[in-house]
Amino acid sequence: MTSARREQLVVEATHATKGLAVTARSHGFTIDEAEKYGGHDAGANPVEHMLAGLAAASLVVLRILGQPDIAAAARLTISATLNVDRVMGVDDGAAFDLITLDWEVEDEDHAARLRRVLPDLAARRPGQALVDGAAVVVEEITARS
Repeated sequence: MTSARREQLVVEATHATKGLAVTARSHGFTIDEAEKYGGHDAGANPVEHMLAGLAAASLVVLRILGQPDIAAAARLTISATLNVDRVMGVDDGAAFDLITLDWEVEDEDHAARLRRVLPDLAARRPGQALVDGAAVVVEEITARS
């Protein structure tokens, strides 16, 4: 059995005047909630950051899977219906009722190649448990030309 590489990742979050000040390595950003949830809307909310990480991880893993041309030209839009009542502690359903992954790729060749590697991408993508935990998942691929 070979030894697997591991990398320790550290993110720090503290309350700021508006939102949360977050640092990952030397990169700082603000996370905040919309005003209707008590925030100042000074940045994307935590769930939006998770979805952004999922989208970015998808494109990175696609490149790792030997499809850098598709990754460079693709647009991945992830939308999700959050079960806010679960977050508030009054519902025990799935955290997400629906997660939709909409891939827009350059052409039909890219679409066919992406369809072939999607199972490998899902098996290797950090954050896949977020997708797997949704009540319903829809993944669509559209070619621009």
